[in-house]
Amino acid sequence: LVGLIIALHPAPWTIVLVSLTGVLSTDANDNGPATTLEQAMLADEHHHSKFAVIFGRYNGVATIFGSLGALTQGWLSHIHRFEGTYIGFYILIPLGAIGWLLARSLDLPEQSVDAVKKDKKRGLKGSLVRTRILQLSTLFAVDAAAGGLTTSAWLSYYLTDRYHTSASLLGYLFFSFAALAALSMFVAPCVARRIGLVATMVVTHLASNFFFIVAAFCGNLTLAIVFLLLRASFSQMDIPTRQALIMVVVPPEDRMSAAAVTNAARYSVRPISPTVSAALQHIAIAAPLVVGGTLKVIYDFSILIWAKKGKYLVRTIS
Repeated sequence: LVGLIIALHPAPWTIVLVSLTGVLSTDANDNGPATTLEQAMLADEHHHSKFAVIFGRYNGVATIFGSLGALTQGWLSHIHRFEGTYIGFYILIPLGAIGWLLARSLDLPEQSVDAVKKDKKRGLKGSLVRTRILQLSTLFAVDAAAGGLTTSAWLSYYLTDRYHTSASLLGYLFFSFAALAALSMFVAPCVARRIGLVATMVVTHLASNFFFIVAAFCGNLTLAIVFLLLRASFSQMDIPTRQALIMVVVPPEDRMSAAAVTNAARYSVRPISPTVSAALQHIAIAAPLVVGGTLKVIYDFSILIWAKKGKYLVRTIS
């Protein structure tokens, strides 16, 4: 419905109004309240040894379809008569209908229904691993805040303002970014099987952050795209491994609350980041890239220290 409204009357005040009252995510995955339910459902259906693989598929498929959306936008922008129009939002109408039909056909796993009926799902207050969940939530909030400095919308603005990138090229670029990210999500479980969940999270994240920071100092568009593509190849490998880690380090009855609290911590800090990003651009237009990448490096070492203290670095949990 939000897509339909924007397609029919794309005035600035309309876009602001429906963005505040509707759900039109700019991310292909890892966003919204449904994520909490989906993560807990998937974990209840599978053994912990399969978590990384399951979450890799879950996020990878979402990112693949997200990349197709970016490709469609790039193609529409490339066609002259569609340049600067909002016609692409009409595509959300049949997609939304298909999603509604698929959602109606979904059933909760029998064990999940039984667990809820028997009140086996605990809230955070009654959890025996409450401290562990809060520690993870704090760490993930730092990561999300850093990521919020350089959202897809900001990156589009940055590439357009600094390098005068066209709308069609942006569509093709974000298709490439998402395609590489999707591929990396399918690869992440294979890496985690060899070196562990936390090691996979940290090593791949450090590499992506290095490329992100270097991209800020590129003097031409081609070089910047190369480093951003390299960054996209590693940046999302921590998503399935992070979700698997949460489900592994808490008992089954705490999975719902752990997913809820850690996701809420991530989402709650995201609205602050764009304001900080705008302030940083008074220093330099690429400053959010450097600050965001640096904060993520701090997060990487922090999660490594947390895991080492809690003895979660063993390979068997992957």
